[in-house]
Amino acid sequence: MATPNITRISDLPRGQEWRVGAAVFRYQENGHYTVLLLKRATGSHTIGWWNTPTGPVQNTDETIYDAMRRIILEKTGLGLQGYHNIYQVASLSWGSEEQPITKFNFVIHDKSADIVAIRLSEFSEYQWVEEERIDSLSPSLSQCRM
Repeated sequence: MATPNITRISDLPRGQEWRVGAAVFRYQENGHYTVLLLKRATGSHTIGWWNTPTGPVQNTDETIYDAMRRIILEKTGLGLQGYHNIYQVASLSWGSEEQPITKFNFVIHDKSADIVAIRLSEFSEYQWVEEERIDSLSPSLSQCRM
């Protein structure tokens, strides 16, 4: 396992929203890697959209790594027990000076055979998707809500 981000939540600057996102990959029996995508069941602008697990950092999280593990468990049911390759990749920042947002991003190679368990109140389904199929899951312009 790669060295995780052990930045303590209490050390992060206040007055900003902090988020964590992760792309969870799994090697399939057919020899292809797939990424776990979740289909949103809530949110007026994002319902029906596919995305990777993401969520807010909470004050109860001790470190960024702890926040990532909590979010993956809450969104997917994957406890990341045992051996996994976990890498932190470039963070993203957006928003305004008054309301900045930063998202810490991770890539996880899940070597388990654990079953994904989503909350149907938040997601309507999940899929392990090969790279070639990702574009087919994107909503068409007629599906996008303004």
